[in-house]
Amino acid sequence: MDTHRLEYFQRVAEEGSISRAATLLGIAQPALSRQIRLLEEDLGITLFHRTRRGVQLTDDGERLRAATAAPLRQLELALQYAGSPLARIERGVHIGMVPTVAAILSAPLLTSLRIAFPRASFHVTVAGTDQLVAEMLRGTIDTAVINQVSDDRLFVRDLLIEDLVVVGGPNTELRPDHPVTFTRLIELPLLLPESTMGIASSVENTALRTRVRIRSPIVTDSLRVTLDLLARGAGYAVLPLSACGPEIASERLRYAPLIDPALTQHLGVAASARLDLPREFATKIGDVLRQETSELTRSGAWQAKFLAEQRWNPNRA
Repeated sequence: MDTHRLEYFQRVAEEGSISRAATLLGIAQPALSRQIRLLEEDLGITLFHRTRRGVQLTDDGERLRAATAAPLRQLELALQYAGSPLARIERGVHIGMVPTVAAILSAPLLTSLRIAFPRASFHVTVAGTDQLVAEMLRGTIDTAVINQVSDDRLFVRDLLIEDLVVVGGPNTELRPDHPVTFTRLIELPLLLPESTMGIASSVENTALRTRVRIRSPIVTDSLRVTLDLLARGAGYAVLPLSACGPEIASERLRYAPLIDPALTQHLGVAASARLDLPREFATKIGDVLRQETSELTRSGAWQAKFLAEQRWNPNRA
């Protein structure tokens, strides 16, 4: 099968319009429509419903999109770096991630990095932002996805912003269509991260501004422990949906939006001046990280606003 047809299919699915997809791909709309028809004939299925506003994926189309998006991206990476001197670099790369990020980004990112740089080895540390910052400043972590920080010793570029929600066990009354106010939130027993940066900081600073006290009977930086405790009814947590999507889908956990005020998690890609990776290699690692994050947010797998439109240069403040 012609992989170009699958690429065309993916672009039409993303845009929800054959005419917009044709414009972005730089081909004529009739030619693109014909390629989609040929793909449907090859597979013996209908991929799109035509609507007044454009096109909408059928159930078969949704399954094909989910099954081919990652392999096509990986093929593109392999072709992009085939023959590149970067693909021959043999060295270790140490990457850090906060727990909520590792839950959704680590697997696709590491898969793509191994394809792009097959001779490099990758070590991942999952920890709170304060620990990851300390490790970067010591030179033991090369780059990390962390909560927003203000530290002149780090080079940080925006990555994304995502909403935080209230998460609880299957027997709670939390519902996606019934937001929880912050005033109500602080009446609940909260499981908070130990890290002084990120989610715990947002909750505690908001509590200080509203002059209320938080009840936090359990503190842990382990996302896995937090999710297991929530499922057992041990309390509530403030998390992004990306950190507990499978548990929500399986009804092991429930959630509700947080309002008055709403809280967000602002993430960035960081490195320190002690970074000793070759400049171009470090930049390409940042590019792959951005590509994976962009795809996850664009597909809806990561319900967040992608911010990193510019390339990350580890040697530029």
